[in-house]
Amino acid sequence: MPSRTPAAVELVAGILEDYAQRGTFKGFARGTVRAGTARFRMLWHRDQFFDLILDTRRKTLRFPVVLPQVPARSEMYGELQGFVRARQSGELPKHRTIDPKKAVVRTSNRAGNVALTVSVRGTDYEYATRKLIHLVHEIYLAFLYDGAYYDYMVETFGLDPDHM
Repeated sequence: MPSRTPAAVELVAGILEDYAQRGTFKGFARGTVRAGTARFRMLWHRDQFFDLILDTRRKTLRFPVVLPQVPARSEMYGELQGFVRARQSGELPKHRTIDPKKAVVRTSNRAGNVALTVSVRGTDYEYATRKLIHLVHEIYLAFLYDGAYYDYMVETFGLDPDHM
């Protein structure tokens, strides 16, 4: 599908640029595009840089580091996996659910860095991109705050506990 690669890259780039223009990201930059893989970088939650990799050959979008310093066998990682599964289960309202017929999300943990990868079903890169962005947003605004992760946020992101 080489003829669709530029279209998918431009579609995803346009969606991300729109989020940046609306203030969702504090900063945004396109990176390299090579052999069906495009890289993007955004300044986002907790003033952290997030790299997003679009691989049109594998039909995936991946954040290699969504949450740093989370041990693979920790309770936090297990709860995060459950949080992500719930978003694909159909138990939540439709606008918060990821339709597994359109996209499938999986977590992975390499050396304590939690990654999220969405596999695009069919060709709906727009759906997959928006759902992945919304999921990361929910992780930071719901999962971390609703869970018992106050100390994690202070330690990992260097937050001032008096101004949270």
